[in-house]
Amino acid sequence: MLLLNHPKTGKSLEINEFWLRDHCRCGECLNTETNQRRLDLFDLPSDVKASQHNWETRTGEEDHLVVLWSDGHRSMYTSSFIFDSQLEELISRRSKSTSLTPWNRSIVLQNERHLRFSLPQLVASDEEVKLLITALVRYGIVFIDDVAPTPTMTELALRRCFPLMKTFFGEMWTFSDKADHADTAYTQLYLGSHTDNTYFTDAAGLQALHCIEHSGDAQGGENFFVDGLHVVHELKRRFPAEYELLCRVQVPAEYIEKGEHHRHTAPIIRIDPLTGELLQLRLNIYDRAVFDTLPQREMAQFYASLRQLLQIVRDEEQQWQVKLQPGSIVIFDNWRVLHGRNAYTGRRTMSGAYVQRTDFQSKARTLGIIE
Repeated sequence: MLLLNHPKTGKSLEINEFWLRDHCRCGECLNTETNQRRLDLFDLPSDVKASQHNWETRTGEEDHLVVLWSDGHRSMYTSSFIFDSQLEELISRRSKSTSLTPWNRSIVLQNERHLRFSLPQLVASDEEVKLLITALVRYGIVFIDDVAPTPTMTELALRRCFPLMKTFFGEMWTFSDKADHADTAYTQLYLGSHTDNTYFTDAAGLQALHCIEHSGDAQGGENFFVDGLHVVHELKRRFPAEYELLCRVQVPAEYIEKGEHHRHTAPIIRIDPLTGELLQLRLNIYDRAVFDTLPQREMAQFYASLRQLLQIVRDEEQQWQVKLQPGSIVIFDNWRVLHGRNAYTGRRTMSGAYVQRTDFQSKARTLGIIE
């Protein structure tokens, strides 16, 4: 281990010497055009050591650590790179993040003005797109208004912000009560709060919905949204044992139709292994497969825990009901926000799409919204 003292603050840090050599940022070790490593780990001696090291101070520049290695290589690192690239700093940055606002119905109604964006303004302004994605990160839900109620204009509005995810539903999909797929969404029935794609190994990061038609004599069909972040916080606060169980138990989900059979098993609540904060709420009672991943003696505790979670989800104060109208697209974080729909009559046609989580997060990173 190499003991370093920060040249300005005096903070001490012990560094693994192989890690430091592996993280050399020079052009021989890192392709500065692609940001990819040039060296294989076996290109470095397993016992590589720092033969000499010292801090260099340059006028108007950050302090640099200069290291001469036992393999003859010379490396230079900024002080911020070394000290900021440590686990404790990463956890601290994530834990101190104020970018997420948990909400229930009363909180989101107070902030609804921050969630509405106009398509003409999005088309005209990159800054407006950044504001939309910032709000989507913070609240998990936004709306794009002033959109012509057609699949083509729905797609145009979405592609202004994100690339679309292709699944067996397609990139863009339009659905009503015609049973095109083996999914309750393709009916007029009540659809309780849920997240989509629990049967995929990598569920969609975002979902978008646009009601492009609802006949004038139709009744019902109101959508409702629940912030899973707020729900999980409530479950952890009120029922910590149940929370821990739902973070641990593997729950299988499945989707079957002709030519398709998807299955994935994971906990209902997935947490960030570094900070313990919510990573994904994976909750869909409709897509549950045969539950064969838990001993029978533990079933009673599991079902009691799941009922506690569902009770919080169904609390009236958690539910934000919105009547989706032609002209307004809703986009929501499918890893965080649950959605559902009341039963309806008449003709109702929806257009929608998914966005991969990696594409959502990539766009947010390139805009400087998240780390």
